[in-house]
Amino acid sequence: MNYTKRSLISEGKTKKLWATDVPTHAIAEFSDDAMMYHAKKKLYFKGKGRYCNEINAILMKELNDSNILTHFVEKHSDNEMIVKRAEMIPVEVVVRNYSAGSMIDRLGLEYHKKLKFPVMEFCYKNDALNDPVINEYHAFAMGLCTQEEMSVMQYNAMRVNKVLVDLMSKVDVVVADFKLEFGRVGNRLVVADEITPNVARFWDKDALRRFDQDGVNPEHEYREILTRLQSVSRT
Repeated sequence: MNYTKRSLISEGKTKKLWATDVPTHAIAEFSDDAMMYHAKKKLYFKGKGRYCNEINAILMKELNDSNILTHFVEKHSDNEMIVKRAEMIPVEVVVRNYSAGSMIDRLGLEYHKKLKFPVMEFCYKNDALNDPVINEYHAFAMGLCTQEEMSVMQYNAMRVNKVLVDLMSKVDVVVADFKLEFGRVGNRLVVADEITPNVARFWDKDALRRFDQDGVNPEHEYREILTRLQSVSRT
């Protein structure tokens, strides 16, 4: 099906969302900006939007094939995808398999240590407040989601984790952690936004480090992840 880009709906750190001539669908356009370290560092390299679009398409299709509902429909161009328009829940669901990032600072954990069990955290999606960590009770009290929706997000986040870990293990990549967002499409909750190195720590299995050479070369990270995924992709 052909979709015509209309007016701009919203613009985030790494994407723009455009209305289309189909009211229920939108075009998500990845930019070439590379947001790193929770948007505290911004790098740019040509073609980054294409890398993200390709990586996201592979991973979203993998989720769809595993009967995990997503908003992803299809790729539209090199750096654009067609998505179902969703009412986004302002809660970020973070799944951690290894200690890294803010978790180390908050809990004094050893860096790069495999956790005994995957840890799930929640953040209130609010740039002005730097996306503070919250728990389920905050989410309910603030009216961000219902208890039923929280249960669905928790259940599906663990399912997503298993799919990603199983897939990435085939290409010697460790899923250290990642962030998910969910949206309402009709009466169903779906995985929305993106799953790319923008919102995930994918590490080299041997080095237990990102592929970006400590932030110096982010393009290498995106290219390496895509190349490895393409080697096992069913599409």
